[in-house]
Amino acid sequence: MPPYSRRHRAIPLWLVLLALLGLYATYALIRTLSHPLPVEPPQTSDSAINRQIQVFFTTPTLRYPDLPNRRATPPMLRDLINDVSRARTSIDVAAFDLDLAQLVDALIAAKRRGVNVRAVIDSENLSDPSVAMLTGRMQDRRIPVVFDRRAPFMHNKFVVIDGTIVWTGSWNLTENCTFRNNNNALRIESRQIAAAYRREFEQMHTGRFGTAKRSDTLRIETQASNGRIDVYFSPQDKALPFILEQIDHARSSIVFMAFSFTSAPIADALIDAIERGVRVEGVIEKRNAVGTGSVFAQLRMNGVDILEDGNCYIMHHKVMIIDDKVVITGSYNFTDNAENANDENLAIIRDTTIARLFQHEYTNIRQQALEPTRCN
Repeated sequence: MPPYSRRHRAIPLWLVLLALLGLYATYALIRTLSHPLPVEPPQTSDSAINRQIQVFFTTPTLRYPDLPNRRATPPMLRDLINDVSRARTSIDVAAFDLDLAQLVDALIAAKRRGVNVRAVIDSENLSDPSVAMLTGRMQDRRIPVVFDRRAPFMHNKFVVIDGTIVWTGSWNLTENCTFRNNNNALRIESRQIAAAYRREFEQMHTGRFGTAKRSDTLRIETQASNGRIDVYFSPQDKALPFILEQIDHARSSIVFMAFSFTSAPIADALIDAIERGVRVEGVIEKRNAVGTGSVFAQLRMNGVDILEDGNCYIMHHKVMIIDDKVVITGSYNFTDNAENANDENLAIIRDTTIARLFQHEYTNIRQQALEPTRCN
């Protein structure tokens, strides 16, 4: 009998496969530890209010510089264009800045289908050739465009579709804000909310901007799901007292992401929150952290854990998250101009699931602030 029988020499196939699987798993683990992939939050959630709201965040590349051939169309732009393409009756666009050619193409196609398409745009960015060209294309296709030529900004970024869907947030409808800057967008499906935004649009489209606008006596009806969404429009609604109210009610934590932060009342309220034991921390766009009127140094000296952002381009959020259950967001920077001069919109959303999505975005922004992208 040979010293080794066939039974002892043969290695079972299942054992070979198991060994290969183990080697692959080890390789994958090493690769992941060496090149961790960004973890993206879900864009929606399952709570009652989130059947009305979808939350989107831009995902700027961590590689600098941004190059168009590296880009993929983000879900927020894809879904907005899909909504525009499905529109049947009306589309109203209020845009501080607009240079997305694919969106303008979709608006023109909607106009050809018989949809009533209108736009209000701030004149600040008409010096940009791409903005001037695209707004000119809309006018050539008989889309009525009203320009705000005042010194204060028409700073809104919202779209109302078929009196049912609202897109709003910090997201300007531009290449930079879509692919380079950190932004958020909300897609809200609610006739009440849409009616409020459309009434705001109507005022601006008839030439009433800033302090010439009237406060909406029906604003209280824009609450949804037991009052968990409230919207405010500047300057007529005076949103600041409602922001301060939320800060004053904070019990455990306040975190914020701010493109511009010069509001003394909000800064004072955050410092008061620290004094009663609330954890307060935030990230401010680095270009504005040392700008005129910035409260960055004041907040840091008074115990706020505050950082300059680490994006080579722009951290463009205007967000506050309170006690992991309330989110404040919109076009409204934490400034006196946002409160008293510019045309802005702001939403206060009371929902833990939505707050969790924004908290995830804050965690990413803070991590990049701690480990800034290397910029030329």
